[in-house]
Amino acid sequence: MKKFILGIIIFSFFSLHVEASTLVFERTAENNYGVNKKWVINDKNRDAVLNTPLVNASEKIYDFANILNDKEEKSVYDEIMNFKNVTGMEFVLVAVNLPYSDDSENEDYAADFYDYNDFGLDDQYYSGVLLLRNTYEEDPYYNVYMFGEAQLYYDATRADRALDDIYPYFTSKVYGDGIKKFIADYLDYYLQGVPKTMDDYYLNDMGFLVRKYEPPFLIAVLVGCVISGVSLMVMIGNHKLVRPATQASVYRNEDTVNISKRLVTLFSTHTVSHLQASSSSGSGTGSSHSGSSGGGHSSGGGRHG
Repeated sequence: MKKFILGIIIFSFFSLHVEASTLVFERTAENNYGVNKKWVINDKNRDAVLNTPLVNASEKIYDFANILNDKEEKSVYDEIMNFKNVTGMEFVLVAVNLPYSDDSENEDYAADFYDYNDFGLDDQYYSGVLLLRNTYEEDPYYNVYMFGEAQLYYDATRADRALDDIYPYFTSKVYGDGIKKFIADYLDYYLQGVPKTMDDYYLNDMGFLVRKYEPPFLIAVLVGCVISGVSLMVMIGNHKLVRPATQASVYRNEDTVNISKRLVTLFSTHTVSHLQASSSSGSGTGSSHSGSSGGGHSSGGGRHG
C-alpha cells in the first residue's frame, strides 16, 4: 500500500513538472490583468492583454505545441539558465500551433507574450530574447525577438545567422538540439560584445533604439568653405565697384546687401534640417518595432519551414 501511494506521489510530481510549461493563469482587472510592468492597460490594448497567456515567468519554456520531450526540456532549461547567468538577460522559448495569414501575427503574439508577462522584470529595460516556433501545419514559422539591451547585442546580421544555423534542425523537427544550438550562438555573440553596427544607438525609456546625435563635422567644414568662398567673391566684387565719386551714396551697392541676406537664410535652413533628422529614431539595422504595449523590440528576418 505504501509503495502504491509513493508511486502516485512520484507520478503526480512528474506530471506537474511536464505540465508546468503550459500552465496559464487568469487575467482579471483586480490583478491589473497580470501585468506588472510599466505598460498602461487601456481600451486600445486590453483585448491583446486578455488574449495573451499569463504564465509563470520562471518556467522559461512554454511548449504549447509539445515539440520537446521531458529530457529535452530539462536540457534546454539548463542552457537557458546558463545564458541568463552569463548575460543577465532572459531567454524565453515559446512553441505554439496557431493559424496565421501574415508573419506580423507571429510577431504580435511574441511581443505581447514577452511584454505582458514578468520577463526581465528586475531590469530597467526588461532585457531578453524570445525564440518563437509556430508549428502551424500549413506554414510552419520561427523567429527571434529581442527586448531591451538584447537589441544592442543582436543586430539583424547576428539574428539571421543564428536563425539560419537552426533551419536544418527545425525543418527536421530535431528541436532540442536546434534550440540549444541557437542559445549557444547567442551566448557566443554576447561574449563578442556589442557589434559595431550598434555603436551609434542607445535605448530610450520605452525600449526603442535611438540613433545617437553626431555633429556633422564634414558637412560643417564644407558649408564653411562655401560661405568663405562666397564671402571672398563678394569682397572682391565690392572692390571692383570702387570708383571716384563726390557723393557717399555711390559707394553703396544694394545688390550686395540682398545677396548677404539670402546666404544667411540658407545656412539657417540647413542647420534646422539636420537637427530634425538627428533626433529621429534609428532605421535599418537599428530599428525597433512596437507591440500593443507601446514598448520597443527588434527581430530577425523569420523563417518558414
